[in-house]
Amino acid sequence: MEGEEIAAIAIAARLGEKGAEVGVYTFSNFRGRGLAAAVTASWSAMRSLDGRALFYSTSRSNRSSQRVAARLGLRLIGASVRFD
Repeated sequence: MEGEEIAAIAIAARLGEKGAEVGVYTFSNFRGRGLAAAVTASWSAMRSLDGRALFYSTSRSNRSSQRVAARLGLRLIGASVRFD
């Protein structure tokens, strides 16, 4: 939050018994301030997620999202393939 405005948000984009994946969005006026990493870190510390494997995914073209993962010290565990 910045004042009364939402600056960035993290949600469980996928939530299962054994794992959860975070979805992150930073509103354009607030980008470049490290807020995506901050909300991701806060999300991962939620007690309701205890005992689950937590995932952060990004596309190969999303450099900003890759910087968030790097800032948090996350390790690459693989790439997904999509066939249309």
